[in-house]
Amino acid sequence: MLKRSITAIQQWLSPVHNARNPRSAQAGEICSARRGFFKKAAVGVVAVTGTAGLAKGVVDSFPQPGLKRRYQEDGRAGEQELMKREYVLMSDQEKAEMMQTFVDNYSDQS
Repeated sequence: MLKRSITAIQQWLSPVHNARNPRSAQAGEICSARRGFFKKAAVGVVAVTGTAGLAKGVVDSFPQPGLKRRYQEDGRAGEQELMKREYVLMSDQEKAEMMQTFVDNYSDQS
C-alpha cells in the first residue's frame, strides 16, 4: 500500500508523466511550479533549523557567572542529605505486615 502511494506520487511529480498528458505544456508548468514550491520549502526548513542551531550554540557559549561554585554547592548539599539518611532494618512484624499487604492487593492478571 505504501509502495503504491510512493510510486503514484513519483509519477505525479515526474516530467515523463506530464509528457504523456495531452496538456503537457500546462502540466509541465504546474509540475515545475510544484517542484519549485517543494524546493523552496525544503530550503526554508533547512535554513530555520540551521539558524536555531547556531543561535543555541551562541547562547550556550556565553560564560555563566558562578556556575562552578553553584555546581559545587549543589553537590555538597546532595552529599549532606545522603549522609543524614540511615539504614534501618525492618522488624519481623513489619516484614509480615508488608507481605500481607502484597498478598491482599495482588490481583491475578493471567
